[in-house]
Amino acid sequence: MKISKIEFIKLFGVFDHSINLNEEGGITIIIGENGLGKTVILEAINALFNRQYNFFHKITFEKLIITFDTKDTWSFRKGKQQTNASQLFITKGANGKNESKEYLIKDGLPPNISKHDLFKRRMMQREYLRRRNIQFAENIYDSRLIDGSIINEMDMIERSIWNEHLINEYDSHNDKNVQNPKWFEEALDAINIRLIETQRIIGRKDLNSDVILNPVEYYSKELKEMIVQAVKESSNVASSLDSTYPNRLISELKRGADDSFEELNDALAKLNDRRKLLSSVGLIIDSEDNDLLQIEKNQEDLITILKIYIDDSHKKLAPFEEISKKIKLFKEIINTRFKHKKLEVTQGEGITFKSTVITNRDNKSVNIPSTGLSSGEQNELILFYKLIFNSQPNDMILIDEPELSLHISWQNKFIEDIKDIISINDLSVIIATHSPDIISHNWELMIELQGVE
Repeated sequence: MKISKIEFIKLFGVFDHSINLNEEGGITIIIGENGLGKTVILEAINALFNRQYNFFHKITFEKLIITFDTKDTWSFRKGKQQTNASQLFITKGANGKNESKEYLIKDGLPPNISKHDLFKRRMMQREYLRRRNIQFAENIYDSRLIDGSIINEMDMIERSIWNEHLINEYDSHNDKNVQNPKWFEEALDAINIRLIETQRIIGRKDLNSDVILNPVEYYSKELKEMIVQAVKESSNVASSLDSTYPNRLISELKRGADDSFEELNDALAKLNDRRKLLSSVGLIIDSEDNDLLQIEKNQEDLITILKIYIDDSHKKLAPFEEISKKIKLFKEIINTRFKHKKLEVTQGEGITFKSTVITNRDNKSVNIPSTGLSSGEQNELILFYKLIFNSQPNDMILIDEPELSLHISWQNKFIEDIKDIISINDLSVIIATHSPDIISHNWELMIELQGVE
């Protein structure tokens, strides 16, 4: 079940917008003048499918209509009376016809937590921020925060963490004991939508401590943990295969070899290529000097042994398959953009950077700390990291004004990069932009919002 069309009737009390999503290729580009509601449309879809219904309290509209590829439609309106003006109602339809029954969307707050309580907690935030500023300053790696801007920077970082906490507490009940229609709740669970905002960089809190990490360091650690998980899975497969190897070998030797020399040599070559790919993205030990040799016809006794070895090796490497494709694409995208530095990925360090122009006394490339990246480079890296590593098949990703963090030369390549990411992650993507450089030659993907003449 995927969204195929989004309509707003009288958004802000004025604008009618109809957006047919491009199902072929999975990319839709929304353009339009400031004030027409591009960002609000993305935020509304994100809020709806992530059960953040309080978002709709602050916007005015007559109807929001969502059409799915199943031809089902959801039509939303806000309450018309003063007593229910902040409430959201839904009517379900199919094939252009709406049911007569209308449902109130309940936000799922438990009796002991009211919106008033949450508002009070937000007011407490200022005191919380004041007390925490000094402690968090000690954990920030950017020396610029030593100057007078530290309070604003700390507020921004802590506000993000606090808001995440509030949202988690508010939303943790929304899918538990709420008496919303079953078809509505099941659809929300089935459709994963994420909004990626690219306007600013903030630190991320280490889940295992109170340390605020530089965002690149945070995602480096996250990627390293993904690699560690793949290594564990591979190790478990290896242990299972190794324990049964003697018996499997004896059984195969009794049965006799069915493969020809040519088939076996071809299988060896494919395994060799797979090992080199994993080595090139930092997932296994460099195999440059460990090419698998081809066997000759006078080595028939090796056919059975090597056949088992090849099959087992592919099974051991299988846990690396998905992450290796993602790392390869990630490196290609970043390394075609960053100047004078090269991104590398290793099991031990995660994401690292080396200079391509500066060497040390041993004539080796010097390391560049993540804090040595410009804000534009950090935004670029974080954006593509999220798209590649934090997305799952069938996710819908909403990207608001990516040009704010991209150099013009990078903007020209943006859509092609998104297409490559879709090819491995099977996403659908909606992009709101002002930039013709983002659109490039992809005008067929564009939908223009119209104002009132």
